[in-house]
Amino acid sequence: MNGAVSETIAREGSLLLVSLLFGIVLMLLYDILRIIRHMWKHGTILLAAEDILYWLICAIGVFAMLYRENDGLLRWFVLGGVAIGMLFENSCISPWVVGLFVKLLRIGQRIFGKIFGVVEKPGKKFFSFLKKELKKVKKAIKIGLSKQ
Repeated sequence: MNGAVSETIAREGSLLLVSLLFGIVLMLLYDILRIIRHMWKHGTILLAAEDILYWLICAIGVFAMLYRENDGLLRWFVLGGVAIGMLFENSCISPWVVGLFVKLLRIGQRIFGKIFGVVEKPGKKFFSFLKKELKKVKKAIKIGLSKQ
């Protein structure tokens, strides 16, 4: 032996690394759902549907990763790697990512709200005026038609 790591051990080590990274990516996808849920309130049915869809995507993703990386053989250390990656992202990265993006989106909402709020008020007045004038024209046309 020359001290080199066998090819099988190296391949399984890289598979474990891929599974850890895959777990992190899966939780980053869930963070997108969390951000959306912070920004807009959801009902129970929509929450359940989102979670079911998320977990279906996770299951298909893990299956595809196992199929591509390990010829579809189920290796428990791969599932453990995915779980550890998810736990790591959820405890260390997720609070920062979700908090930062929610703050940025809320700032964006306030800015656009002020911009469109300024545009909205004159627009409402214009359309209200236009609606009143069109009613007057409609009434005048009806009166003109009824006299004939």
